[in-house]
Amino acid sequence: MVKLYRCVAAIVGIMAVTGSATAEWTAGNPVVAAATKDPRVVGALDAVNAIDRAAVSDDHAAFAALLADDLAVNNPQNGVSVRGATAQRSAAGQISYDRYDRVIEYAGLRDGMVLLMGEEVVRPKAIAGASATVVHRRFMDLWKQAGGAWRLTARQATIIVRP
Repeated sequence: MVKLYRCVAAIVGIMAVTGSATAEWTAGNPVVAAATKDPRVVGALDAVNAIDRAAVSDDHAAFAALLADDLAVNNPQNGVSVRGATAQRSAAGQISYDRYDRVIEYAGLRDGMVLLMGEEVVRPKAIAGASATVVHRRFMDLWKQAGGAWRLTARQATIIVRP
């Protein structure tokens, strides 16, 4: 657990130094690194990269394209969103970040779907000159193949630290 917090602390340090919008994930342990040898996990992680890049580049169409039709999200605002509401939140700039970093602590298969769990550190884009604050969240994402692509079908995100 200490290594995980050092990793997250390093991410926050990098976020403070770099100003450009980026999104990346890291394996939180050797078990996750080994799971990336499964092509289904690799496919889901490629989709994670794409949806996180879409969130930092405000590419709302790309973001929405990665959402499954049956998406359900228990969001960090303590509410539940389905696909349409989640896509609208993106289009309204409510899912928009300067940085999006994930430490994936679990990657595994569930009935043909890929389950990812861990911690994410995000810096929402500043609104009207206000300074952006770094937010730490625990997350759980469930990805499935639909229409030949990996799509997010379920998500839980809970804020754990807000400076």
